[in-house]
Amino acid sequence: MTRPLRIGLITQGGRNWMGAIEYIKNIIFALGSLPLDVRSTFEVRLICAKDLESVQSDVSAYVTNTYFFDNAQVPQSLPDLIRWGISKAVFGQGNPSLIRALNQADLDFAYPSLAKLRWTRRFRSAAWIPDCQHKRLPEFFSNEEIEGRDRSFASIARHSSVVVFSSKTAETDFKTFWGKSTYKSEILSFRVSPLPEWYRADPLAVQQAYNLPDRFFLVSNQFWQHKNHAVILKALKILQGQGVHPAIVCTGCLYDYRQPSFLDDTLQTVHILALANQVYLLGVVKRLDMISLMRRALAVVQPSLFEGWSTVVEEAKCLGKPIILSDIPVHREQDPPHSTFFVPTSAEHLAIALADAWKRLTPGPDPLQEAIARDAGLPELQAFGYRFLQIAKG
Repeated sequence: MTRPLRIGLITQGGRNWMGAIEYIKNIIFALGSLPLDVRSTFEVRLICAKDLESVQSDVSAYVTNTYFFDNAQVPQSLPDLIRWGISKAVFGQGNPSLIRALNQADLDFAYPSLAKLRWTRRFRSAAWIPDCQHKRLPEFFSNEEIEGRDRSFASIARHSSVVVFSSKTAETDFKTFWGKSTYKSEILSFRVSPLPEWYRADPLAVQQAYNLPDRFFLVSNQFWQHKNHAVILKALKILQGQGVHPAIVCTGCLYDYRQPSFLDDTLQTVHILALANQVYLLGVVKRLDMISLMRRALAVVQPSLFEGWSTVVEEAKCLGKPIILSDIPVHREQDPPHSTFFVPTSAEHLAIALADAWKRLTPGPDPLQEAIARDAGLPELQAFGYRFLQIAKG
């Protein structure tokens, strides 16, 4: 009898890079959604940083074993990882504790790696490139970080046998700047799995706990410049002149490492434009609270200037929420239902979309749309699981 394929999934990220944590969890949930006869052909072994132990409890139903490593010396945000030396952080000499955990796990395939180094030949691996933002928006990066990312990405192109991209857009960018090289390219567009507890929570109670108005739009992004919160403030000022006063609730980390003064500048803009009664900055909230606020919101607004594959779009999609999103290539690629696109540099265009939604939408949740989204989402989630399994098998 052939033993199950041993798949190792490595946690990355932290408070400043929540997307990486959710990315691994989404893969595990997608694999867990597959039929039992398929799940019997593989095992998921979680390679988990000690300070991310909560991830293990979230996915324990679908994980065979967990192997913890100490990442105290490894930076937790993507930019810091790159500056520190990303090839050392994952599958490199920089973290002996991680190497021991990988050896103990006795894997057939590990993901994600950032380079195929010599010592990993005992099992297969694949690298992951979320996006090439520093090439498309270099004005948001220091020269040091651009050079660091360039070196890391060039190393991935040179040494990795398999490189996984979250979108066709990211794959096209990578090939534009680093060529096809010798790696095999794979597209793995992730999906979000709605959990049962999402629907047991009371969105109204969560809204009230944060002292929020009944009617609001939700923006759930890290407070980084490229997430383009500024266009929302400008649109609100335009609408204010028309006697329309939408409320905007923002969740996500409030610190932009590339411009530490960004939050202060934004807060000053809020007050200069007399928007203090319309803009609510909550910072990082509990995940279940964020989901509850999304269910309660009139719509989700995703104004980002650049994304690899937007988690926010996938979350709104799996909840059946209307979404107002920037017209950028990857958002068109995702193409969620109930979507309204706007030119990301046009506050006037966004103002029109917000005014229309403010007039016609009502607070959620909407049980019918959520049920429709769940039914439509399961096949997509399973397709995501099958696609990852295909990559893992090689």
